[in-house]
Amino acid sequence: MAANIPQTMRAIALSKYCKPNEYAVATLPTPSISNPDELLIKVHAASVNPAGQNDGGKDSFPYKLGYDLAGTVVAVGTSVTNFSPGDEVYSRVPGHLRGSIAQYALSTSSTTALKPKTLSFGEAASMPLAAQTALQSLYRGEAETEGGLRGKTVFIPGALSGTGSFGVQLAKNVFGARVVSTVSSGKVGSVGTLLGKGTPDLVVDYTKDDVVKEIGKGSVDFMFDTVGQTFKSLPLMKKGASIVSISTLPSGKLIREMQPGVPLWLKVMLDVVNWVIELWTGWSGVRYSYLHLVGNTADLEKLAKWVDEGKVKPIVGESVGLEDIEGIRKGCMRIFEGKGGVGKFVIDIA
Repeated sequence: MAANIPQTMRAIALSKYCKPNEYAVATLPTPSISNPDELLIKVHAASVNPAGQNDGGKDSFPYKLGYDLAGTVVAVGTSVTNFSPGDEVYSRVPGHLRGSIAQYALSTSSTTALKPKTLSFGEAASMPLAAQTALQSLYRGEAETEGGLRGKTVFIPGALSGTGSFGVQLAKNVFGARVVSTVSSGKVGSVGTLLGKGTPDLVVDYTKDDVVKEIGKGSVDFMFDTVGQTFKSLPLMKKGASIVSISTLPSGKLIREMQPGVPLWLKVMLDVVNWVIELWTGWSGVRYSYLHLVGNTADLEKLAKWVDEGKVKPIVGESVGLEDIEGIRKGCMRIFEGKGGVGKFVIDIA
């Protein structure tokens, strides 16, 4: 370990599988580079996503949390040529390097990019997983929609959610789509302020209005399902339209690629569920697929460019410090219970 890098660090780490109301801050050894493509990053901020701990019984403890970060490179592996110590970066760290809610974390050169110049570390940390997920979903929609998404109607529920807010902005400002979305009554007035006037083109209060009636039956070309509305939204979809979801369940084949130790019975069950969803949506003439994020530098570089051009901006709904364990527990518990509020929950590490 280099002289200016401490031997130990503070991090959110679990001693057992538990709910967020039992999370704790621990003192752990500072990670060190063990592979040529790795970076050691001094973390300035990290963000929290719904995907948290894996309770499949295959992990060791202490179990570090977090996949999103923004910070400063302090060391690089022998094969890294695109980053140097001192670079300000942001990253969605690969699963095997999980542990971004810490003073130091490892990532790889292929899943890291220079931080958007116009953003704070906290704002940048809110982006990697959610923004890349939205972008990759829209890329798939672009490929599956005849003529692409420009000028087409795209439905992205949850305009002010972490992933939904990026999806709405990207669909409107980058892909050139007509975007429709939903929020609850208390958030309607904040949409234009936070996302920009006219983004989305139409926002529906799902707690008061009939979403199908307001948007229009059979009017949607592509849907990015962020909140588990795939079946309920089928009346909105045109024949030949497509839905990409991140809120249903992955197929058994995909889950085994993500987690090779998943038992066969679970794989079979998930494959059956996926088959039923595809069959159900197919009866309506709609293509359906589940998306699993593949983090990469190219997407992060594009997102940074669009941010600096003013086309996309992150929404940080709340931020707390690393040592504010009660604040962390409350914020993570809201996400665990599906009550994430507005934008992303960020943890300042400094």
